[in-house]
Amino acid sequence: MNRIQHSPSFAAGDLDEAPVPHVLHDPDTGLPWPYPTTPEPAFVSLAQFLFEAVAETTDGCLVEPDGVCQHGHPSWLLRLGVI
Repeated sequence: MNRIQHSPSFAAGDLDEAPVPHVLHDPDTGLPWPYPTTPEPAFVSLAQFLFEAVAETTDGCLVEPDGVCQHGHPSWLLRLGVI
């Protein structure tokens, strides 16, 4: 028997608890990005990345907000589709 899994529904007040979809492929090349090795930063940290023009990648390196590190990991801002 096949079961279809549905995304959880969230009430209007629970939008902060909704999972953020990740961009899994480089939009320029179409190649998949490596799986994150660090936890997803809080919203405040993401905003700070934009303000300071230095962002953490999904493996902990520091790059420009729209950058990818030498190991192939994108900034969290790219991974989350913010930029």
